[in-house]
Amino acid sequence: MSEYQTEHARRVVEQFQSLLDEETRARIGEEQFDELALMVESAITASVLKELEQAADRIEALSHEVRRQAETYMGSAAET
Repeated sequence: MSEYQTEHARRVVEQFQSLLDEETRARIGEEQFDELALMVESAITASVLKELEQAADRIEALSHEVRRQAETYMGSAAET
C-alpha cells in the first residue's frame, strides 16, 4: 500500500480520535486505533483498485472499438 494511503488512513483515525474524550480514547487503546488505521487503509486500497479496474475495462473497450474502426476503414480502403 502506498505511503499516501497509509498517511491518509492515519489522519482519518487521528480525526476520529479527536472526536472522543480522553477517557474513551484511553479505553480503546492504541492497538485498536492501529487496527482501525489498517481497516481504513484497506478500504482506501480496495476503492482505488476498483477504480483502476474500471479504468482498465474502459481502456480495453476503447481499444476494441479503435481496432474495429481501423479494420472497417482498412476493409473499405481496400475496396476502392
